[in-house]
Amino acid sequence: MQRIPRGVTDDDRLAVVGTRAGVLLALDPRTGDVRWRQGRGLRPCAVTAHAVVAVRVDDPDGPVVVVLDSADGRELWTAVLPDVPIWARRALADDPPSSLDCTLDGEQVLLRWEASTWYEGGAAPGARVLDEHARQADGAVRVDLGSRSVQPASPGDLAAHARPERETAELAGDRGLAADVVDAGRAGGLRVELATPAATDAVVLRGVDQEDDAVLWEVLLDQQTRRPPPLPQ
Repeated sequence: MQRIPRGVTDDDRLAVVGTRAGVLLALDPRTGDVRWRQGRGLRPCAVTAHAVVAVRVDDPDGPVVVVLDSADGRELWTAVLPDVPIWARRALADDPPSSLDCTLDGEQVLLRWEASTWYEGGAAPGARVLDEHARQADGAVRVDLGSRSVQPASPGDLAAHARPERETAELAGDRGLAADVVDAGRAGGLRVELATPAATDAVVLRGVDQEDDAVLWEVLLDQQTRRPPPLPQ
């Protein structure tokens, strides 16, 4: 399993990415063809030959582990992610995807989460106020795909698996990325780029040949909303 912008991929067999609204798109990484779309408020975390593991971050009961069929996107089963403090629920929903991470381990998916908050007011307050706003929490569970259950992770699971480093800097070092590329990863032999093309409101995902930088496919993920111009005074 490899990580790509906004999602994960099972090498070059299946890629699953999320839109800004949390709709999952399952793509053929070789062609960019969309196989299915599913859900809302979902963040993809892992993909196997038969299942996609995601987290519904805006559920009223707190974050929910959602397992879908990788072939057609059908929801197979769900389970509430346990022991997430109430304050951390919003942090998980608003933070970048790095606050959730999955690692495959046989028929299980080790899912780790991390949330933090800090003072976001105006002028710098005193140390007491800063301390009151500084909160941090993390946890881990094992999603057992065979038994369709979420189980407590072992005490060493958080320490034993360091969070993977993002590949954008490495890819940029190998070969200059285009100016509109904001993130990049790999899917099999392709480079997968998240980009915001100039003079458009689009956010797109591209499959690029790593040998000659040829764009092989492009999929629209989001259409950014521009603010209307101010009314004349």
